[in-house]
Amino acid sequence: MGETVSTMTPSFNGSVRVELSGQRTTSDSGALLLREALDSSGVIAALEDHLVDPRDPQRVRHSLASQLRTVVLQRAMGWIDLSDTTTLRRDPLWQLACSDARGTTPLAQARPSQATLSRLLACLGSDDNIDVVHEGLLRLAIWRLTSLNGGERPKRLTLDIDGLPIEVFGQQGGSVFHGHVGARIYSPLIASLAETGDKLGGLLREGNAGTAENADTWIPHLVRRLNESLGADVRVRIDAGFTDNDTPGSPGGSRHRVPGSPAQPLGPAKAGRTLPSAPAGPAPGNAAGMVLRPDVPGRLLAIAAPRGAGGAGTPG
Repeated sequence: MGETVSTMTPSFNGSVRVELSGQRTTSDSGALLLREALDSSGVIAALEDHLVDPRDPQRVRHSLASQLRTVVLQRAMGWIDLSDTTTLRRDPLWQLACSDARGTTPLAQARPSQATLSRLLACLGSDDNIDVVHEGLLRLAIWRLTSLNGGERPKRLTLDIDGLPIEVFGQQGGSVFHGHVGARIYSPLIASLAETGDKLGGLLREGNAGTAENADTWIPHLVRRLNESLGADVRVRIDAGFTDNDTPGSPGGSRHRVPGSPAQPLGPAKAGRTLPSAPAGPAPGNAAGMVLRPDVPGRLLAIAAPRGAGGAGTPG
C-alpha cells in the first residue's frame, strides 16, 4: 500500500513542483504560495511600472520586480533583516520564488545582495516614489478585501486610525524624548482596515506631535483614495484624543464614532465628495536614512535603509 501525495505547480514557473517528502524539505515553501498571491494581486507589476528607477540601465543586474519580491517575501516568511539575504542567497527555493525568469534559469542566477536591497529601500523612500509605494499598499489591501468578498467590492468600509510610539536609538531627526513613554520616539499614525486588519499606510510624525496633529488633512486623503478605488462609503474610527476642533468634520463632513460612545453615529464620507488632498512639500531626511514627512500628510510611513548601505553608482 502506497500513499499518494498531491503536488502543486505554481503558475509563475511550470518547471517547479511542490510536494511533501520526508527528505530534502524546506521550511520556506510558503514563499511559493505567497509569490502566487503577489502575482494575482498585480501589485508588483504595478509598482515596477510606476516607480522611478534612478539606476543606469546598462548596469542593472536585478529588476525592480525581483528585488521587490525578495524584500516582501523574505519579510513575510520571517526573514526580517536584510542581512538574512546573505544566508538565503544560494537557496534554490528563494532563487525560484523571486526571479522574473522561468524554468530552471533562476537556479543559475545570483540573487540581490544586502547592499542592493538597501539601495532599493532608499529608492522606495525617495520623494519620487513614496506615493507610488503608498498606492501599491492600498492596491494590495483592496485586492485582498475583494478576494475575501468573493470578488465583489464592499459597499461600506471602516478605517481605523491609531497612534503608537516607535522607539529609536540615536538622535534621528524628528525624534524626541517622550516622558510618558520613557524613550526617544517618533509618533506616527497608522491606518488599517477594520474588516481585515490590513495596513493602508502611515504618517510619520515627530516624537512630540499631538494626538490629532496632521490628522485633519491626512485622514481625508485616505478616505478619498478609498472612495476612488472602491466607490464605498468609508467610516473613520478614531480615539477620543482626535476630537479636536478640526478632525471630526474633516473627512468630507463625516462624523467619527469615538470608542466608548456607541450612541454617537458614525457618518459615512460619500463617494465623489471633494476632499482635500495632501499638500506637496520637501522631504527632510535624517541620519537613519529615513524619509521624514511630518509636513506632508498622506505620505507612507518612512522606510529605513540599514547601516552599511552601498553608495550610489554601484551595480544593483
